Amino acid sequence: MSQHLFQKESCNQTFMIDPLCQTLSKNALLYRIMGDYERLIAERNCLDKELEKKEQEISELKTALNHSTLVSIESENKILNSIQERYEQITQVLEQAEAKTKSLIKAIPDLIFCVNSDKIVVDYYPDKQDLHFPDTKDIIGKKIQDVFPKDLATWTEYYLEITLETEETQMGEYVVKRDDQWYHYEARYVKSGTHEVLAIVRDITQRKQAEANLRVSEIQERERALQLEKTLQDLRQTQAQLIQAEKMSTLGQMMTEIAHEIKNPINSIYGNLTYINQDIEALIELVKLYQSHYSEPVPEIQEFIIASDINTIINELPQSIEFVRLGANRLYDLALSLRNFSRLDDQQMVSADLHIGLDGTLKILHNQLKAKGNHAEIEVIKQYGALPLIKCYPSQLNQVFMNILANAIDALENQPVPRKITIKTELCKTHPDCLITDAVRISISDNGPGIPKFVQEQIFNPFFTTKPVGKGTGLGLSISHQIIVEKHQGRLECISQESQGTTFEIILPQR
Repeated sequence: MSQHLFQKESCNQTFMIDPLCQTLSKNALLYRIMGDYERLIAERNCLDKELEKKEQEISELKTALNHSTLVSIESENKILNSIQERYEQITQVLEQAEAKTKSLIKAIPDLIFCVNSDKIVVDYYPDKQDLHFPDTKDIIGKKIQDVFPKDLATWTEYYLEITLETEETQMGEYVVKRDDQWYHYEARYVKSGTHEVLAIVRDITQRKQAEANLRVSEIQERERALQLEKTLQDLRQTQAQLIQAEKMSTLGQMMTEIAHEIKNPINSIYGNLTYINQDIEALIELVKLYQSHYSEPVPEIQEFIIASDINTIINELPQSIEFVRLGANRLYDLALSLRNFSRLDDQQMVSADLHIGLDGTLKILHNQLKAKGNHAEIEVIKQYGALPLIKCYPSQLNQVFMNILANAIDALENQPVPRKITIKTELCKTHPDCLITDAVRISISDNGPGIPKFVQEQIFNPFFTTKPVGKGTGLGLSISHQIIVEKHQGRLECISQESQGTTFEIILPQR
C-alpha cells in the first residue's frame, strides 16, 4: 500500500479526494490499539510537562547552590539527590511508555506516519502487508509535498490542519487509480503531540469491493422482486381478462340467443301488422258506410254505439296501431344492437362503422339514460365526424364503449341538471408533426364531478375501483385499456379535473 501512497509518478494514477469523514469499520484490535496509543500520548505529554518542571526546579536549585553558604550545602545536596532520583524515575517511565508505544505501533499492520505542523514527516512505519515499501530514510525528514503526489499531499495537509486545530480524531477515505485498478484507502488522524499528527492508513479495497458486490446483489434482488411483482400483476391481469372474456363469451352467446328469440316474434308481429292495419281500415270504412246509409239505426245498435264510444275507437285505432309498429321497431333495433354488440369476431379484425357500435351501445343503455325519480334525463349529445370504416374488433370496442358510458352514467347519478354526455368523433394525427390524418379520435365526456388526481394515476390498474362493494369489480377500465392499447395499438387516456367533468379519449390508428 505504501508503494501506492508514496509513488510520485502521476502519469498512471488519478486521485479522487473526499475530505468528508467516513465511518470506519468495526475493528476491535485497531480501536483498542488507537485508544491505548492516545492514552500513552496523553501520559507522555503529562510526563513531559512534569519533567520540564523538575528541570526548572533543578536549574533553580543549582542557582541557589551557587549563592548558598557552606552550612546549607549538605541540605541542598539532599534535595538535589531527591530531585535527581525523581528525574531518573520519570525518565524510566517515559522510556517505558515510548517503548510500549513503539510496540503497539509495530503491532498495527497498517501504514503509520507522523507529520508535524511544518508538514514534515517525523516518523514512519510502513504497511506490514506490503513488501514493496520505500525505505524509512527516504521518507523521514521530508515534507509531504516531496513524498506524496500533489492531490494526496493537499488532502493530507487539510486533515493535518483540522486535526491540530480541533484536537479531535479525523477520518476520511480516498481513492487511487494505478495500473487500471482502483485502490481504496481509509485514513485516521489523531493529535500525538503539541505540533504533531499521527496518521494510520488502511487498505480497504477488498471491503469496498465486498460492499460493491453486496450493493449489486441487493439491486439484483430488488430487480428480481420487482420482476416477480410484475409477473404476479400480469397473472392477476391475465386472470381478470380470462374471467371477463369468459363472462363476455357467455353473455354474448346469451344475448345472441335472446336477440334471435326476440327477432322471430317481432318479424311475425311486423308481418301481421300490415294485414291488421288493412283489415282495421276496411272495417272502419264499413262502419262509416253504415253510418252514412243508416243514419237512424235500431235502438239496440244505437245503445251499443253510445256505450262503446265507436267514434272514439275509429279515431284512436290507427294511432294505436302506429304505437304497436313503433314498439316493434324498438324491439327490432334492440335485438339488432344486442346481436351487433355480442358478435363473435375476436379471431380477426374486420372493417366496421364505429358510429354503429356507439349507437348500439346507447340503445342498450337507453333505460339508464331516462329520467328516474328525482333524477332528470341524461342528455346525450352526438358530435359525429365523417369517419371511414376502421379495421378493428367491433365487439371488443363495443365493450369499451359500454364500460366508459356506464361509468359516465354512474358519475352523473347525483349530478344536478343539466346532466350531459357528449360523444365526439373525428379524424386526427397520431403525432403532431404527422403530415396526414392517420387515426380516429373518440371522445366521451361527462359534466360530472371529475376524478381526483390520485385516482387518475390508478384508474387503469386491475381491481382498482372507487365504487362500493357489489357495484364495481375494478376490471372495466383495465380491460378497456388492454383492448385499446394491446389489441388495437391505440391510446386510451383519462382527462379530468375535479368539478370540471371527465373525458375519456380513445385514439385508434387507421389500417
